[in-house]
Amino acid sequence: MYKNRKSLPSFDDIYLFVLVVRHKGISAAAQFSGLQRSKVSRRLQELEKALGHQLLIRTTRSIELTKQGEWLYQQASSPINTLVDASLLMRDHHITPRGTLRVAIPPALGMTEVFSTLIEKYIEENTEVKLEIEHHVQSLDLRRSNIDLQILPSYIEPLHDDYIQQRLIQIPYSMVASPNYLRVNGHPDNVTQLDQFHLLASRYNKSLLPQGLNYQLFSDDLNLLQKLAISGKGIALLPSILIEENIKQGSLVEVLPRKSFTDLTITLIYPTPHYLPEKTRSMVNLFRETFSDLP
Repeated sequence: MYKNRKSLPSFDDIYLFVLVVRHKGISAAAQFSGLQRSKVSRRLQELEKALGHQLLIRTTRSIELTKQGEWLYQQASSPINTLVDASLLMRDHHITPRGTLRVAIPPALGMTEVFSTLIEKYIEENTEVKLEIEHHVQSLDLRRSNIDLQILPSYIEPLHDDYIQQRLIQIPYSMVASPNYLRVNGHPDNVTQLDQFHLLASRYNKSLLPQGLNYQLFSDDLNLLQKLAISGKGIALLPSILIEENIKQGSLVEVLPRKSFTDLTITLIYPTPHYLPEKTRSMVNLFRETFSDLP
């Protein structure tokens, strides 16, 4: 009746297998878990023996999952995340947030004053948290990338349906150019006439414009687009919060009414609805408070 229990794989070995996949190698997983590489390798072999299937194809530089390994990772990853997160939450409950918090944001948001102010406030309130901010324009596998939070424009879908998604804000866009550029090249009356001008655009605002337009410059560096527009190199569609001062100072002029373009929705994404570490919960709450106060 109980014989089969001896052949069941160790949950510790399954956890090590998940770590190897996430860290993309046995050596990296061994370093993360504080074990010797040979011990991790041996326990993986024991797990494969217990299951009766090869899980990993080992090469000198990397690992690849077999079909059975891919299936096991999909089955085990989420429950292990929940158990680890729950344990961390219980350990850290009512404890000062600490550790490393990794946040992925689009460059468009990173250059705004509102985001800079938010980060400054987070650092002041969470002095024992090391903050790492990465700029990404594509959706990430947050668990495998060890990213705690990601900010994405709404037209980019998260990689996994179980990620929590919360809309933060709708960012209006302005079509702008320098007074000198408009004086030399004229002024478009509507969006369809933009093909007659040097158009400067990014991946974010390209989705807000009609398809088929020709671009003089296409770049995700909004700071570059802003500088080129000010220097008279073309017409740019930029987040209104980024160029408000330029408009007040007169270095940029709005070319078309803002209602000509759809607002860009920014979404906050994180992996789990429960068991958030305090360092992550603090950042989520700060995002919500900051963007809910914006007009």
